[in-house]
Amino acid sequence: MKKKKRRDLSYRTKLTSFFLLATAITILVGFYNYISSRMLMEDMTDLLNKSQELTSLYKEVDEIQNDLEVYLSTRSSDSLQSFYNHSNSISSDNNILKQDAEYTDRGVRIKNLTGMIDHYLKILDETIVDKRNRKISDYSKGYQQSVKEYNYIGSYIKEIMSTDLSDSAQRYLEIQKKAYNSTVLSYTMFGISFALILVIIVLFSYQITRPITKLSSYAKEVSEGNFEVDIAEEGTSSEIRVLYRAFSKMTKSIREYIDELKEKERLERVLIQEKYDNLKMKNALHEAELLALQSQVNPHFIFNSINIGAKVAMLQGDSVTCEYLENFADIFRYNLKGLDYNASLSEEVNNVSSYMSLLTTRFGDFVTFHMDIPEDPEILEFKMPRMTLQPLTENAYIHGISKLEEGGAIELKATKEEDRIKIIISNTGDHFPQEAIDRILNKKSKTVKNQAQKGHTTGIGMDNVLKRLRLFYDEKDVMNIVSKDGITKVILLLPLHNKREMEIKEYENEV
Repeated sequence: MKKKKRRDLSYRTKLTSFFLLATAITILVGFYNYISSRMLMEDMTDLLNKSQELTSLYKEVDEIQNDLEVYLSTRSSDSLQSFYNHSNSISSDNNILKQDAEYTDRGVRIKNLTGMIDHYLKILDETIVDKRNRKISDYSKGYQQSVKEYNYIGSYIKEIMSTDLSDSAQRYLEIQKKAYNSTVLSYTMFGISFALILVIIVLFSYQITRPITKLSSYAKEVSEGNFEVDIAEEGTSSEIRVLYRAFSKMTKSIREYIDELKEKERLERVLIQEKYDNLKMKNALHEAELLALQSQVNPHFIFNSINIGAKVAMLQGDSVTCEYLENFADIFRYNLKGLDYNASLSEEVNNVSSYMSLLTTRFGDFVTFHMDIPEDPEILEFKMPRMTLQPLTENAYIHGISKLEEGGAIELKATKEEDRIKIIISNTGDHFPQEAIDRILNKKSKTVKNQAQKGHTTGIGMDNVLKRLRLFYDEKDVMNIVSKDGITKVILLLPLHNKREMEIKEYENEV
């Protein structure tokens, strides 16, 4: 029978469960305390309200009886107004007592009391009316009757309050007992929850520290050079299991890496000897190339001869030939400076302009050229590797326009975008396959170098330009090629601030 794979809970799940459990216990204890306290407060409030209602009613009855006596003896309008105010207040309180009366012994007494008060208020009203109508005998009888009712009501209220006080004392003892029981239960629940949480914390801490302590002992053995340590996996949680597996894989990888280093060291000794032999061969080839260059015609002699030819053409009145030779001389002079020196963008643009003048003179309307260079000093004085734009322009003509029967156009454009200079060399022509674009931008070998550079004036191909730009700016993404709708664009995105030059300046400042 296949053994089921054990699935341990993660520490996140355990922590979340523990937090929810502790929160639930705390909420339950707090809710119980709140309900208990609220019930006790409601009982106490009920006792106080009942006592307050009767006390207030008794006071109102006493004051209205006093107002009656004052009015009967003085016929004062103030006492009469006070009488009616108290009468309205007593009626309102009496109605509230009627509504709150329950079918209990106290409720029956309250109903009796409210009936007595209604009868008492009726007698008072009749007595006031008789007084105002000057019926002396009638209001005298009414007054005597009101005094009897007043005394009886006062006694009845005192009797109810006495009974309430006795009941309140018993009720208070019950409430006090409930409060004590509630307090004991709250503390018990709090103690149980605290002990439970403490036990969970101890167990949880042990589950975390035990495997980590064991793993640290393995790490100590590895740090001492024992890579053959047998790591027994701990499965207290998914995180610990992953940690143990990762440490085991790391130990195995280190052991394999050390073995590889030993083998690599042996191979390097063999390769060093082979490289030494190859260097000897390359030195011999380099000396042969120098001898071959020395046998070539002096380039300065060629440059001077071209200048003399341009002056002769100018003296003979042949302006086209003169301009052609002067542009050729400018290109030749620019090339003589070599690739070791940097150039400004304006110098590169002038060199491209001279080259395109040669093409337009040679081929006429077969090729057209347009430049869009802003008169911005920051753009014109921007430094870049020499012989960057002319090879790209020549590449646009050779691989684009020269293959078209109707000819085409080349455009050179430069703009500033944030912290970069954007230069676009576009030409009309056949679609440039994406495979060829990827091969140029991601080229790692030199297998097609001679073919790519075939026909170039300077012998500098696009791959050479791309390599020099990446080295000069210490960035990889400096060139992009887009071919769409019969137009191929070579886009250069060059940083305004050269990282390599800034690092050199910082080093010089530190020195």
